[in-house]
Amino acid sequence: MMRSIRFAAGSLAGAFAMACGGGTDVIAPPPPPPAGLTLTFLPDTADGPTAARLGWPTGLPGLSVTLTPRDSSRSARTFVSSADGKVAVSDLVAGDYILEANRVLTGAERGGLPAGDDADGFAVRTLLRVAASGSQQVTVPASRRRSLVISEWAFNGGVSPTTVYNFGGFLELYNNGDTTVYLDGDIIAEVYARPYDFPIFPCHESEVLTNDPQGVWTRFFQQFPGSGHDYPVLPGRAVTIATDAIDHRPLLEGALDLRTANFEFSGAADADNPAVPNLIDVGLSSHSDGHGLYWPGVSAVVALARPTDLAALPRQRPNQEVYLRLPRESLLDVVLIRSNYTESGYAECPNQVSAVFDRDGVDARGTDEVAEAVFSISRRVLQAGPRLVQHTRSGRTDFVRTPRTPGVVQ
Repeated sequence: MMRSIRFAAGSLAGAFAMACGGGTDVIAPPPPPPAGLTLTFLPDTADGPTAARLGWPTGLPGLSVTLTPRDSSRSARTFVSSADGKVAVSDLVAGDYILEANRVLTGAERGGLPAGDDADGFAVRTLLRVAASGSQQVTVPASRRRSLVISEWAFNGGVSPTTVYNFGGFLELYNNGDTTVYLDGDIIAEVYARPYDFPIFPCHESEVLTNDPQGVWTRFFQQFPGSGHDYPVLPGRAVTIATDAIDHRPLLEGALDLRTANFEFSGAADADNPAVPNLIDVGLSSHSDGHGLYWPGVSAVVALARPTDLAALPRQRPNQEVYLRLPRESLLDVVLIRSNYTESGYAECPNQVSAVFDRDGVDARGTDEVAEAVFSISRRVLQAGPRLVQHTRSGRTDFVRTPRTPGVVQ
């Protein structure tokens, strides 16, 4: 029988006795010596002008930094970056760490930015690999206020012993700006996504759709009703759009009552709630089950766009279906929710949407479909009061797995 023991004073005799009994003692090698590591936090290149205006072109000061061992073997440690954007750690055990860093700009700092620069902080969440003493640089993008953003995606399908139920989900939008916005005519789209590099459908063949910096390609999209000022969203308020705005609890254990949703997607065969306004299906195609939008599949890309002349937009037919491109200038927000399936046997496609919209996608979903049904992907809060959500154009940084909370940004 293989055993591992730790030698201490007086234990040699016991170890010898075990060896005489035919066992084998394996002495674990000593852990590597603690590493001395200096981290330098630099602004992302795209945010260089913002950092320069703040006087931080070569390092971001005052970042709250947390290092959490990826294997949870030790407690998280926290630091604050120095005036030149550095954090020095003298006793960091080698290994992989989840690094999180963020800083909210003060009112005076925001007031010193030029008109049109809506940065309200800096934030990053990434994997840090520590092998030995030395130094590493960490690039930190600015979090920008923007206006109407996607704040929660809750379309993990419900699973029971007899069925998979896809119609109990919702999308949440949040007004992160400081003025009222109107939903009238805005468009929500299920964007084309290719999750895996299949031999007969390789990733590169679909990059004309998945890696286009000029826009996103879709054939499933719906539009808010209204003539211009019918559906306002005040600053700091959220709205919920359900696939079906009904009480789903009798249909599936753990499902939600969505009768109080603000809107619902429309479908030819769905359960309509007459008290809830329907979005208008203006897409090139509709799901055959007739329940509107719900983002089926192992990965998803959701887009929110301003009103635009759909008839004038470019189209193409890379396979048997026609796709339309929502142009970059009309897009308010785009989020990639990466696959949570780990046993496909195929590599994940590296580009499921251009990095100009989402640098890396959300990878926070779990791998147990049954367990995931009661969780969603929610945008992180950068500042509690007044509440600002994070938007660095990096799904991994901006979103976190949470219980479903329709209409509530926590």
